[in-house]
This record gives sequence, structure tokens and C-alpha cells, in this order.
Amino acid sequence: MSLPLFGRTRWWVGALVALVGIFVLGATAVRFAPPGSTVAVWWPAAGLAVSFLLATARGWRAWLFVLGVVVFSGAANVYGGRPPLIGLCFGISNASEAAVVFWLLTRGGRRPRLASMEDLWRLLAATLAGALVFGLLAGLTVRYGLGGPFLATVTAVTASHIAAVLVIAPLGIAAGIRRTRRPGVEDLVQWAVLVCLTTWVFNTDQVLPLAFLPIPVLVWGALRLGLRTVSVQLLVVGALAVALTSLGGGPFTAAAQGGGIRPETVGALTQAFLVTCAVTALSLSVAATQRRAALADLRSEVELSGVVLDTAASAIVVVDSSGVIARLNATAARLLGGPEDEFVGRLAADVFPVDDREHVATHVAGIADGAVPLHEEQDWRVEGLGVRHIVWTNAYLTDDDGKRTHLVRTGVDVTDERAARTFVEAVLEAATATVIVGTDLEGVITLFNRGAENVLGWRASEVVSRRDWSLLHDSGEIARRARELGVQPGFDVLVHRVRAGASTETRDWTYVRKDGTRRTVSLTMSGIRDEGGHLTGYLGVAEDVTRRRQAEVALQVALDRERQAVDELTQIDRTKSEFASSVSHELRTPLASVLGYTEMLEDGAAGPLTDRQLELVARVDRNGRRLLSLIEDLLLNSRIEAGRLELHPRRCDLSDVVASAWTTVETVTAQRDLVREVDVSPRPLWIEGDPAALERMVTNLLSNAVKFTPDGGRVSLAVHPEEDDPRAVRLVVSDSGMGIPEADHEKVFARFFRTSAANERAIQGSGLGLSIVRAIVEGHGGTVSVDSAPEEGTTFVVRLPVSGSDGPALARAGRTYRDSADDS
Repeated sequence: MSLPLFGRTRWWVGALVALVGIFVLGATAVRFAPPGSTVAVWWPAAGLAVSFLLATARGWRAWLFVLGVVVFSGAANVYGGRPPLIGLCFGISNASEAAVVFWLLTRGGRRPRLASMEDLWRLLAATLAGALVFGLLAGLTVRYGLGGPFLATVTAVTASHIAAVLVIAPLGIAAGIRRTRRPGVEDLVQWAVLVCLTTWVFNTDQVLPLAFLPIPVLVWGALRLGLRTVSVQLLVVGALAVALTSLGGGPFTAAAQGGGIRPETVGALTQAFLVTCAVTALSLSVAATQRRAALADLRSEVELSGVVLDTAASAIVVVDSSGVIARLNATAARLLGGPEDEFVGRLAADVFPVDDREHVATHVAGIADGAVPLHEEQDWRVEGLGVRHIVWTNAYLTDDDGKRTHLVRTGVDVTDERAARTFVEAVLEAATATVIVGTDLEGVITLFNRGAENVLGWRASEVVSRRDWSLLHDSGEIARRARELGVQPGFDVLVHRVRAGASTETRDWTYVRKDGTRRTVSLTMSGIRDEGGHLTGYLGVAEDVTRRRQAEVALQVALDRERQAVDELTQIDRTKSEFASSVSHELRTPLASVLGYTEMLEDGAAGPLTDRQLELVARVDRNGRRLLSLIEDLLLNSRIEAGRLELHPRRCDLSDVVASAWTTVETVTAQRDLVREVDVSPRPLWIEGDPAALERMVTNLLSNAVKFTPDGGRVSLAVHPEEDDPRAVRLVVSDSGMGIPEADHEKVFARFFRTSAANERAIQGSGLGLSIVRAIVEGHGGTVSVDSAPEEGTTFVVRLPVSGSDGPALARAGRTYRDSADDS
């Protein structure tokens, strides 16, 4: 255990020094005992032993030191001329005294102190008990060891030890007290007066009975200098008085010499003087210490009260029984519009900014009678803030006789709070279609707005503070959700995620109205938290979504039906495509045979034909080839729909592809009165593509241009590198035909689409040509666009990426055709 004055190692040194001091003081006291006396006038060794124990010793060290007192005190008595056995008995007596005083002052783990009069009485009682123990033991030793008187010995040594302990023991207690003031001139003057006056009073030449003179000086020190200084001064006064009295000086020795007083009586008078000094000085010192502590506490409380008042958010005004303001805080001063000093000492009726000042005057006049109500409200007109509504709480202050002397008014400005509350209440009441319900942590309803009344059919007075919110829900739904969460059915089901830390939780619930009907609501639960972030309740905001959910279910059913219809149509379209593909394959073989025989007839394989026969065979060939083209379109379209458009790209010259396509269409244009224009780049146009598919694409565009252009019109074909992008080739097919409405520009690329104008003019076609064109172009990574207007012709523009490397440099003359052909 730590020691308050010495460390563990230093304690042993201090204990040895104290024991040596006990030996020296004991031997000195024995040597300087008055002639004819069996005991010493003063035994300072007892005070030193107690002082050291109180200052340093704890636990087993204390009892080890007591054992040392037996040894060193006994040795001092032997050294002073007493027999060894007698010395040992006196040593045991001294140690017993020290042990008794120490035990009485520290029992129960108490630390010895002199902070109150109770502590002083405890010291006096312990000192008296220890001295009586020593007196009894010393009296028995003197009676049976030295043959001296028992009662006289007990009386003498008890007084001497009381004086020694009271004079020296306070030093041990004061050792643990921190110095609170620095020594000054007053200290030096008081010390000088005390030492000089005590020396003069107990001087050998002094015979006047002036022993009381040092006491006023000790009182001076006790009241002004503190316990530490007083304890030291008691030791100094005691040492001087005893030493000079033993040398034959002082009023007590003079009285003995003049009046025949025994030496034991001189010692008793000296001890009485020392006890008187100790009790007087210690009592006043303790009282002064208590007073200083009380004043410091009072000053601290006053300062604290002032800080609390000035920092309080509430306005605090103290009014005396005559209606005069005695004190007010900073908040009240701000409301009054001036500094505090401006209003203290003035009548409250003259200061309070209210409309009815006479009412305030009558009000405060009833302070002495207790007529002022404990709670009231006032409207103050505050400059710059307008009318502020103040709620006051009043409390009376009384004197020792119970008479009311002051009224403490504590006011809270609730203007903003009530305005906010009114606004919130208005918002809650205005939400007539939204359920807003608040609860405490246990689910007891604390808020039930107008919307909740409308949706649930309950009145707020029927459910607030009375009904668990979970009872408003469908019990089966609550039970199912509880099983999902693994909790007991009840309010926890609604707030489980919020309690787990989620800010909100939104889900659909079924409310049960008062009449038993059910409503589906979308409920959002959130936590209500205080400034510290702790949950204080829950807020649920719900919207009746019964019709919305019903509409969603109906919409979902309709979507499912539509999806089923789409699947069926898709299956029908797939069956149709498969049928068209199958039929096309079946027709392709016999048609090829028909065309083959037609060619044989034209070539005279069956003999020469007349002109009329040749014309008929030509018509058969022409219509057969048109039918074959239609079959090819149907087969290609089926492959496109199935995602099986097979392209075999290779490096090819687009100019050759265009020339081949033009030759194919030329047989048709030759029989029409059309202007034909071809403009192909003189340089090779190398691209990565499928020549057959590209030729089909160009053929379809040219066939469309010829088909929708009346006789006398123009059909042109141009192929050149893209001017703005050297990585692309531009192919343009244009005509001066019937044109396409702008609304149909994107539709012309759809399968089987035919414009209304084409249908009206009965122009033959399947509506597949342009859809095939787009598929082939996009399959080559290109784009196709149309620009047209009714009766203004049509232009199709195809852009295709060029090949990654240049082809062979072949010089080629540009080809441009412009001629006119009549039907033959």
C-alpha cells in the first residue's frame, strides 16, 4: 500500500529516525524530571510516536513501529537511570498508548484529519484514552516496581501524556494537508511575537503569573495561519515552556518556590497550560478552516449559480415581496431588451413588457401571502421579436421563520414551439387520405391522425394509449410474417428491421377496419430518435393502395394474356414461315423445269416456232422468272427470320457486282420507255462481302425503281467511294417514280409492307424486297436509308465498309450509260 508521506524505502529511514528521536526525548525527559519526582514533567516521545504513526504507518508497518516504540522507549528509561525491568514496563506502557490512539483515530479505514469539530473531539477522546492506558500501566509500574504512589503517578503521567500528544500529534495529521497560502510578513511577525513572548514568560527571571500571554498569539495564528502552522507553533511553545520550566523559570516554578508547591504540581500546571494552548488553538484553527471551506463552497456555489442562471435557456427573474426585481439572468435581460443592471431594483410591473401592467402589480403584491399561482402564461411584446408567449413556473423562497420573501419566476418562450406544433397538427389533420400512426417502444399508440380515422374507421380517442397497433392488422398476415422473421407474433413483426438498425422499412400490409373490412396499404415504418440517437418510438405512414393493387393485379392478368397471345402469334408466324419455306422449296424444282423447257423451246429444240408461238413462250418465261424471284425472296426471308442468313464474304470488287446486277435487270428495262443512267467509280471498290448476296441487294433496289417508275421516267445507279469517309463505299439507286410518303419511310423495310399507292395502282410485288435489302446490308456492317416524297421519286442510299487492304491496281475505264428504249 502506498504511503502518504514516505515511499516504501524512505519509510524505514523515517521510522528509524523517529525511534531514535523517541529514545533521545525519553532519555532527556527522564533526566530533566523535577527533583523528587518519580515521573517526567512532559513526555514528548509519546507525541512523536503518535504523530509518526498518524502521518505514515498503515497495516503491518504500524504494529512493527509500535514494537520499536517498546524497545527504544524502554532503552530511554534505562539510559535515564531506571532499572531494565522498569524501563521495559515503561516502554510497553508508551507503546500501548501510541497503539490505542492510532487505532481509535484510524479504525474502519478512516484517515486521521482535523477538518471539523467532530474530528477534534475524536482526537481529544483518543488522546485521553491513550493517556489513561499509559497512566494505569505507569502507576502500576511505579507502585510495584519503585514503591511510589499509584494515584499520584496516574494523575501526573496522564496529564503529561495528554499534553504531549495534543501538542505533537497534530503535526502528523497536518503533514497530509496541502499548503493553501504562501508565508508572508504576517507569518514572520506572528512567529517572532510568539517565540519572544513565550521565552519571556517562562524565563528564569520572570516571576509574574503571566502564563496566559502566549495563548492570544496562538489564537492569532489559529485564525489566520492555518492548521499546519498552528501544529508547529504548539510544538515550539510546548518545548520552550517545558524546557524553561525544567530549568527553574516561568510562573509555575516561581509559585512552587514561593508557595511550597510540590514538583508534581509544577508539572501538572505545565501540562494544564499546554493542554489549554492545544485545545484553544486547535479548536479555533478547525473552526477557521471550516469557515474558510464554507466561504469557498458558498463562493463557488454563488459563481456556479450565476453561470447556471446566465447560461440557462429559460428566463429567470427573482422578485421580492415588494414587487422589486432582485435578480435576473441573461436570457430574461435579452427579452427585456437591456443589460441586467438596468432592471435590478426596479418594480416588475414597470419592467415586464405586457399590456396589463396593473395586473402584474396586483399579482406580485400577493407574494408574501402566497397568492401568486405556481403556473401562468403571459404575452410579452419583445422589441425585434414581436409578441412572445412565455410560460412561467413560480417558486417561493422563505426565511428561517417560514415567511415568503421572494418569488423565483422561470419562464420558457414557447412561441416557436407552439407554432411548430400547430403547423404539424395542421399537416397531420390535412392528410385525410394518409394514415399516420405513432407509437412508443412497446407499440402503444400515441398518435392517430385524421387519415387513420378515415381509413381504419376508428376514432383517435378509441385507440390512443389503449390499443396495440398490431391488433389493427390481419392476424394471419402477422403470424406468417412472424414465422418468416422467427419472432413471436405481435408489434415486433412491424418494427423488426427498424429495431435492427434499418432507417425505414416499406411493405404492403392488410389493415382490418373497425367494421371488419380489409384494406391493403403500403406502410413505411421508421424510428423516432432523440438527440442522442436512441429510439424513443416509431412512426408509421401508410397509404391505402387497395384499388392500385387491384388494378395492378388486373393489369398483370391482362399482360399475361397478351404475352400468351404474343406467344401464340409467334408460333403461328413461325409455322407460316416454315410453311412458306416448305412450299417454296416444293415449287422451286418444277418451276426450274418449266423455265428449262421454255428455253429449249425458244432455242428450237422442238422445231421452229412461229412469231406468235415465240411471243407466248417469252411470256411464259417472263412470268416464270418472276415467280422464281418471288420464291427466292420467300426462301431468303425465311432464313432471315430464323436468323440463318448465310453470307460467304470474300474480297470482291463492288463495281463487278453492280455491273452483273445491272445486266440482270437490263432485260426488263429494255422493254420499257425509261431513261437509264449508270455511274460507277473508275477505280476498283474493294469490299469484304458475299458477291451473290450483294448482287441480290442491288437487283432488288433496281427492280423496285423500274417497277414504281412509269414510262418516260428515269432510273439511275451510282457507286463511288464515300467523300466524307474513305473507309466506306456509297451506292445510290434513284428514280423519278411515284415516290413514298414520309410516314412510310421506315415501314418500307418491314416484311410484306406495301404502300397504299402501290395497292391502289395494283403494282405487283410481295413486299419482301426491301426487307431483304436491309438484312443483306446490315449483315455486311452497312446502312441503308431512303429519301422520298409522293410524285417526286425515290432515292435509296447504301453505305458499305471497304476492305481492309487495297486490291490490285487495275486500270478501268469508267462506265456511264444514258439511252432510251421503247417497248418492242
